[in-house]
Formats: sequence, structure tokens, C-alpha cells
Amino acid sequence: MVIGGIANLFWGIPRATLDIDITIQVKGKICASLIQKLRDKFRLRVKNPLDFIAKTSVLPVEDPNGIQIDIIFARLPYEFQAIRRSKRIQVNGHTIQVCSPEDLIIHKIVSDRIQDQQDVRGIVRSFGPKLNRKYLDPIVRNLAKTLAKPELFTFYLNCFKVKGALVAEDLDLVEKTYQEEKRFAKPVTSDWVKKAHKRQ
Repeated sequence: MVIGGIANLFWGIPRATLDIDITIQVKGKICASLIQKLRDKFRLRVKNPLDFIAKTSVLPVEDPNGIQIDIIFARLPYEFQAIRRSKRIQVNGHTIQVCSPEDLIIHKIVSDRIQDQQDVRGIVRSFGPKLNRKYLDPIVRNLAKTLAKPELFTFYLNCFKVKGALVAEDLDLVEKTYQEEKRFAKPVTSDWVKKAHKRQ
């Protein structure tokens, strides 16, 4: 599943990006044979790939054209959920899986980088009412609570403002939606947040 700047080309306001971020789900244990298969196609950018993956859940590689790719190994419930929700998109006759616009917002909103905040605004601007707020609101609200950053949820709500009015739910309805939907959403845990910040 493609995430990061490349996914933003599909869902947000296109901008230049220098690398590719891909999340994959591996059945069973990550073993030397899998690393060898990757080594056959890519240059590994770390000396001890198994140790590096164990510590970071990421394997940095480089393709024959010099493009840097971060392969992120999904291990947490939210990551598996995001993969299931990803969209199949045709690009030059090839099918690729791209994270949904909602999950791209979740991936980016935990970042303090100005560029990621601009990307979130761009996705909302592009999709607005088409975004699944019943899915998004509880997760972003939970993120703000987990990080003890209430301003994160305020920023999220402000992204939906048009001339001072929210596009969809007002604050009361957001709270009601949060209470109704939070039991269904896979939690974006502090472990996932730490993992996301390691990649920045």
C-alpha cells in the first residue's frame, strides 16, 4: 500500500516528492529468505536489515534508478485496517494499492511538519464532504487524546471550515459521532504514533 507523498499525488494537492513510502503486510515471520528476495531487486540501505526492521519496522531500499523507498512492515491493528481500506488505482496499465484519503490524513496529521499539515488541508480541500467523517472523526479525536494535543483535533476541524462554517458536522455532532463510532474503529495507539514519528 502506497502512503506518503506519492499517495498525496492522488488525494491532495500534487507536490514534488523524492522518495516512496510503502506499507506491506507479511504473513508469518520476516526471515532471511524474504530479505534475499528484496536484495535481488533493490539495494538495501542498511547493513543489518533484520535488526533494523526489528527496531523500526522499516527497511530502507533503493531501486535500480536510484529512487529511495521505505518499506514499512505493518504490525499494528490500525495498519492492517488501513491496508484493507486501501484503493486499487490504475497507473499506466498497472494496478497499485494506495491508502485511502482518510487514512492518508491520519498518517499525516500526527506530524508537526508544515508540509504535512498543508497536505492535510489539500486533501480536505480536494474531497471535503466526500471524506468519511464517521471513520475519521473518532480516530483523529483519539489521536489528539493519546498525544495530549487537543490543538490537533482543532486543526483537523478547522480544515473543514468554509467562510467560518464547518462543511459537515458541527461540534455537537462530532462529539455524538465520536461516541457512537469509537468502538468500531481500530485504535491508533501510542505505539503506532511512535512508529510514525520514527519515519519522519
